[in-house]
Amino acid sequence: MKLYFLRHGEAGAAASDADRELTDIGERDAMNIGVLCRNAHIHFSHVLSSPITRARQTARLVIKEHDPITIEESEHLTPDADPKNLFEQLRSYTNESRILCVTHEPFVSTCISILISGMESTHIIMKPASFACVETVGTPSRGNGKLLWLLNTEMIKNML
Repeated sequence: MKLYFLRHGEAGAAASDADRELTDIGERDAMNIGVLCRNAHIHFSHVLSSPITRARQTARLVIKEHDPITIEESEHLTPDADPKNLFEQLRSYTNESRILCVTHEPFVSTCISILISGMESTHIIMKPASFACVETVGTPSRGNGKLLWLLNTEMIKNML
């Protein structure tokens, strides 16, 4: 299984954290990731997004560059979610699945860390609009993943 982890793009201020929307920079970075995926022939079989506004916006902008695909909201991708709940959700997908997970910090760095090392303490840094690919052998679980790549916004801009 290939899991593509994407931290939402830069977001502005709002009355509540859940209502924060992408800034112009956040929108541009999300669109750049969509173009990168199109150019690199990265296709997703499924798209999961946190239900929080800025993550849903990011997911919509990324997949705009691709064939129509439904975005499924998952409470298991929120900032304080427990990665084991996402791993449990992913059991319903096949080993051939290519799943885009649009999420937040601190969840995303913790989740990647657990997948690749089995521990929460690996120092993965996922700034806004950072994009990573982890391949797992079978169903995702502690320590059964390999980090194939991790890109930040500057790297993505340079690749376009």
